This record gives sequence, C-alpha cells and structure tokens, in this order.
Amino acid sequence: MIVQLRPLFPPFGIHTKKLVPTMVILSVLAIAGCASGPDPKPPPEPMALGDILVLPFQNMYKIYGKSVSFKCPLCGAVHMVGKVEEGADSFLTKLLYEKLKESRNFNLIGPGQATGARSAMMSESPEDIGEKDLILKTGKAVGADQVLVGQVFRFEERIGASYSVEKSASAAFDLLLYDVSDGRLLWSGHFDETQQPLNENLFKLGLFLKRNARWLTAEELAEDGLATMLESFPRPM
Repeated sequence: MIVQLRPLFPPFGIHTKKLVPTMVILSVLAIAGCASGPDPKPPPEPMALGDILVLPFQNMYKIYGKSVSFKCPLCGAVHMVGKVEEGADSFLTKLLYEKLKESRNFNLIGPGQATGARSAMMSESPEDIGEKDLILKTGKAVGADQVLVGQVFRFEERIGASYSVEKSASAAFDLLLYDVSDGRLLWSGHFDETQQPLNENLFKLGLFLKRNARWLTAEELAEDGLATMLESFPRPM
C-alpha cells in the first residue's frame, strides 16, 4: 500500500518565499500537535433559562462609523469600530438563531417578533429610554425571560482566494445575555480576529490545521468564532 503525504502549507500570499525556512519547523510541530491535541474545555454551567428572545445584531459601523473607538453602553467595554460589510448583521443574526435552535435545549423567540415592539417603544420615548432599558422592555413586551443581544464591530471580507490573499478577512462581534426581570448580565462572549499567516503566529497551529491551511472568507471566520463562543453558553437546567 502506498501512502501519500499531503504537505502542510500555512495560509500564504505575498510572503510565500519567506515561509520556506519555516516549513521544517511546522512539520515537526504539526506531528506533535496531532499526537497530543488540545485539552477538552469544561462544559458550560447550567442555568435556569426560560424563553430567550434573540434580538437582531446591531451594526455598530452604521451608528459610529469606521475607525472610531467607543464605550459600549451595555457592557462598558471599549471597542474599535471597523468596516462592516452590507448584510453582515443579518447574516450573524440568522446564524446565531440557527445554531441555538440546533441544540434543541432552548425555548427561543425569533428576532422578527421583537421588531414591532422595539419600534413602538422608540417612537413613544425616543430620547428618554436608554439602550439597555429598551432591550429589557422589548423582552418584557414579547414575554421573554432572557434577551440575547449581538453587536458587530467589524466584518471585512478577504481580498484574494483560499490560498493566496492581498488582504485577509477580519471580524469582531460580541453577545450579551440579560435577565429580563432584574437586568442582570448572565453571560457574555466576544470574538475579535484578523486571520494571520502561520509564520506570524506559530501558537495557532491547532487552529491552522482545523481550518485546512487556507484563508477564510469573512463569513467562515465569523461562523468559526461564533461556534467557539457558544461553547461556553449556559446550559438550561
């Protein structure tokens, strides 16, 4: 039997020649990484969850503009806003809802059910109500116990193809889960990555192998990040 070995090439493009000396090191690291594998993550903590309203992702680029640093009114963290491709907020909202629905452990209220209630409250008191209060009141209006909020700060598509790019994909977004009754933040997750060549970050060998040694699209990068983020999402009791 003849076994053909497929060479392991990291994402490359402009700097291909500079990667040649690195390949021997990567081959050794790849063998070691495949042999040991990452440590398993502990399961998420169980939590008394009821009906969860999944709100549409907010496009922070449309609110603040590009290359602006702002303090999140919900979590207090400081973020830098980049370009968000058209339709990225809708893509993330649909992807989030589908991934939560696949688990079959959650009672979900779809984002479409909140649109009318949110618009009505904003028209009644557009200046007097803060963003967090608006979110909680929207949850109460549709009978939700918890509200899951998403914000996208950056969603930039790659320029190039799977194995050679001029510019890599980049994405940054977060998720916040609030209890409607008292406004407590029950859980949060954050993702922020601009894909880099492996020779610039050898510590991401496992991630490089998982992604089949190629440059991802912005959608693929965001989907990978969202899946990892949701691994820590609370389990219903």
